[in-house]
Amino acid sequence: MDTTDTHSNEPSAGPALRPTLRLVYSGERGIVSAAPIVLAPGLTGIGRDPAASATKAIQLPSDHRASRSHARVHREGRAVRIVDEQSKNGTFVNGRRIDQAPLEDGDVLRVGDSFFIHRLETANAGDTHDTSLSSLVGVSPIARALRQRLTALATERATVLLLGESGTGKEVAARALHELSRRPGPFIAVNCGALPNELAESLLFGHTAGAYSGAHKSQSGFFRAADRGTLLLDEIGDLPLALQPKLLRALEEHAVTPVGATSPIPCDVRIVAATHRELIRAVKMQEFRGDLYARIAEIPVMLPPLRQRREDVLPLFLHAAADSAARLTPRLVAALLSHAFPYNIRELFKIVSQLRVDTPAGEPYDLLSIVDRLGESEQDSERSDSKSEDAIRLNPESRIPAPSREALTALLTRHRGNISSLARAMGRSRRQIDRWLEGAELDGKDFRS
Repeated sequence: MDTTDTHSNEPSAGPALRPTLRLVYSGERGIVSAAPIVLAPGLTGIGRDPAASATKAIQLPSDHRASRSHARVHREGRAVRIVDEQSKNGTFVNGRRIDQAPLEDGDVLRVGDSFFIHRLETANAGDTHDTSLSSLVGVSPIARALRQRLTALATERATVLLLGESGTGKEVAARALHELSRRPGPFIAVNCGALPNELAESLLFGHTAGAYSGAHKSQSGFFRAADRGTLLLDEIGDLPLALQPKLLRALEEHAVTPVGATSPIPCDVRIVAATHRELIRAVKMQEFRGDLYARIAEIPVMLPPLRQRREDVLPLFLHAAADSAARLTPRLVAALLSHAFPYNIRELFKIVSQLRVDTPAGEPYDLLSIVDRLGESEQDSERSDSKSEDAIRLNPESRIPAPSREALTALLTRHRGNISSLARAMGRSRRQIDRWLEGAELDGKDFRS
């Protein structure tokens, strides 16, 4: 196995990256949990019995829709190109049938009924799933890095701010931090956006008997209820502005003053905050206090959207199904791997629930019921009608909400302003990406340096 990138013609800046292919689903074998295959420099054949002339071969003996010599991969440095070998059933990249095409980080490659994810990974990237964080399902590089990050932060006293789009699993990550911290107290999650303005202070910090009309007895509040444990302040960006200085004081003094009391009460609680909002913009708009932001964002952790970790879609699907009878068909796999998941893991779990209800007992899950519910997608006019049958989408692009400006900025930075690359990674058309960028007042040219 190739472990270095000595043939790369790019300057060495940071850890060496190696092109890999991870087989995530293969015909009758179903879900595959094999380690990523490092592509050797030169030629790699893919098929049921690839040509012996290839430097390396990826054999798919159980995939009856794969041709004997189905496709070949050319690697030169970090650059990778896939070439179809006039296969019977075609080769697809991100749902589009190709004769040949470059493979970029995160692309989905289909050969017969076998699906691969292409990645550029560092040579020392591990491939183990830490059993102590079994709730954080995923084998993608970004999921592995997240588990390592949370493990390192678990015993820290500093406040962790979990950032990311809605549905990316921020509460799951917060629970993981608590479990690893070994704090003896409970884990308590509070949705700051759901706190009634007139009761928010009392719910967080408690109150004394008679503090206000209806306060017949003292209440401890969420902070003291989580004493010696972890308190998740979810959607902290929606916390009432008037309450923010009182929260800041509680965080700095490690004590709370209940409504109606005159003396603070010490409280040993580890705070984890979470939000999908762009708090820096909220601070500039004077919708969120800058000093509170500085206090809660001591250690920011970004949770990735599901579209950036496609290797994890199928394992998460089966994790959500929690049913040994749940089986995936190639058609459903193609749809799941090409879907943009604008609502992330929460949306995937909803799809699983709908499929479970609509699928007769003992039969494999099929896409038909979910397509009937959400509507057949419009075919992307940039793709050939005769070659796009596998590019099934669960939602029309017109129904996909635009990502936040912060998310688009991060994506443009990652793809160096390459709009075509960004569109492939998100499973969207270039026109859709252009509309999103125009709405966010962003220009890919500004990210190409």
